[in-house]
Amino acid sequence: MIINASKKAKIMHARRNPDLSVSSAAYAQLSPSVSSATFLSPTVASRRGLLSPSPPPSPSLPSLIHRHGKKKQSWTSHSVMVKRLLIALCGVTVLVWLAIRQIYSHHPQMADYDYGDDEYEMVGDSLLPQDPSAVVVSDMSGKQKWTVSIPPNYDFPLRPAQYREICSQSMELSKQLRQDSQSSKGFTKRMLNYYQKDKYYMDVQEAEEQALLPPHKSHERPTGLVHDASMMNGKVAEGMKVCDQTLTYVMESTEAGFGNTLLRLWMSYGLAMKENRTFFIDDTRWPYGKYSTYFMPPPAVNCLPPPKQYIVPCPRNARHIAVSAATTSTVFGHMFTEEYEDPTKMEVQRQHNIFALLRSGYEALFKLREDDSKYVKERTESLYTPIIKHGGLSIGIHVRRGDKHPFEFQFSNDYIPLDHYVDAARDFYIDRIENAGGKSQSKSKPRGVEARHTASKLVVASDDPDVYEAAEMGHVLRAQDRIVLASKATLEAAQGHKNPWIDEISGWEGGFYRDVFWSLGRPVGNADDMSRLDPEKVPEGAMRLRELVGRAYLLDLAVLGKADTVVCTVSSIGCRILAVMLGWDSAIQHKNWKNIDGDFDWRGITW
Repeated sequence: MIINASKKAKIMHARRNPDLSVSSAAYAQLSPSVSSATFLSPTVASRRGLLSPSPPPSPSLPSLIHRHGKKKQSWTSHSVMVKRLLIALCGVTVLVWLAIRQIYSHHPQMADYDYGDDEYEMVGDSLLPQDPSAVVVSDMSGKQKWTVSIPPNYDFPLRPAQYREICSQSMELSKQLRQDSQSSKGFTKRMLNYYQKDKYYMDVQEAEEQALLPPHKSHERPTGLVHDASMMNGKVAEGMKVCDQTLTYVMESTEAGFGNTLLRLWMSYGLAMKENRTFFIDDTRWPYGKYSTYFMPPPAVNCLPPPKQYIVPCPRNARHIAVSAATTSTVFGHMFTEEYEDPTKMEVQRQHNIFALLRSGYEALFKLREDDSKYVKERTESLYTPIIKHGGLSIGIHVRRGDKHPFEFQFSNDYIPLDHYVDAARDFYIDRIENAGGKSQSKSKPRGVEARHTASKLVVASDDPDVYEAAEMGHVLRAQDRIVLASKATLEAAQGHKNPWIDEISGWEGGFYRDVFWSLGRPVGNADDMSRLDPEKVPEGAMRLRELVGRAYLLDLAVLGKADTVVCTVSSIGCRILAVMLGWDSAIQHKNWKNIDGDFDWRGITW
């Protein structure tokens, strides 16, 4: 028997039905420790009255009026006959209905369980569900375990909603099986620890080998993996075996920002290396296009990815795991934090192990495409070499505006004022250069006030083009000028404004907004047009614009990441990425990374 967890429509309330009876027909297969299951039966005693004939009519009372020889009318006997025929017809109908219901209800038995705000049901069936689902199977010894069934007609990767659903179902099935087997021991934990092996889980491959799941006729590999280009152009090498354990990061996201994907990508790589898993990347439905548009190929692997039906989003002890934005709270949630935070340390020092995972991913994967990498190298040399030569200090400033607002309550509906960035940069300069409080990047200290001031520079990157022209940012250097997000004023000055009454040109003034990103290269006039856009059908011209925005973001980070110090707001993902680029010793230990968005420390992935 196969048991799967499926979601039902949410109900407002539940009450006991007096017509429910308990039947132990087949629920023993669902739970070895429970001998009965709630089962709706139409054959209870309260309904048997429908099958019995009505009581005989009462005898007629003697009439007070003489009939005077009139013939007795027979309408009463006809009425009784009609009633009896109707009752008999109803009885036959009920019997037929019971028989049909018994036939079709032989398969499913249901026992409701609550999961969070949704209601789930355990369904026993001899057929696999048609959608990807977590199911319970019984092996040859009668022991029950749960696994994941992915029909062969589903491609990899699955939809984000399907990954979330599978993880929700698997948590409920695992909890129920543990509860059934340990009911005599009292309280059962709802969730396992991060690396606590779920002994009731059976890997998909093992379930197929034991004929508990039907074997797939064709073991197709995922077709959207970035590694296909480095594995003999997608051709399977002879003698190459399938990897023992893998972690595949799916770069699909409903977010317009680039930073979250980058941070999760690095974390997933670090986690894969920590768990001794082969790492793969899938960019099938990434809003920014192809991985190769931005980066060099990831580190080569010496084994093949598994068949697509073997890759599941959970549990942690599965052989082949898929990680995506849809499973962030499962993979990098509370259990992950408890596992990797250092409980012996305080504040940001607790994050050292999590920081190390991200740093591992950064070092292995942040290798820009060849032409962009060459530009970054030339740009950083032209910016920072004179500063180092004259004993100055390079201070990177990252200003994020647009749809990202600060954590600090005072500015939560606005932005951190630019003079706060400049004040923090001045503090860096005074501490590192004038007071020699930190370790100088130069072997010799500069002589003379004028020399010191001209040697140190502010290098700025922002999603808002107007920041570079602000009065507070006088004499600053732009991080990169290879791909520039221009404001409306700049575009009008370059192209000319044809009609003063029609707004034909729009720029990036104000910063990066998700709706602006999704509408790039598309005929969008209002909010209704935005709702009609198909996220999977992106015109070639629109994708090229997205690629330019993504490359500009990466170039800004790459150049700022080479500065001696960085000032930014921790509410911005780019700010946290810059700390990883600086490294733990420089950013955290030597305090060369400064957050000006309230009294918050560096943090990893937020979900």
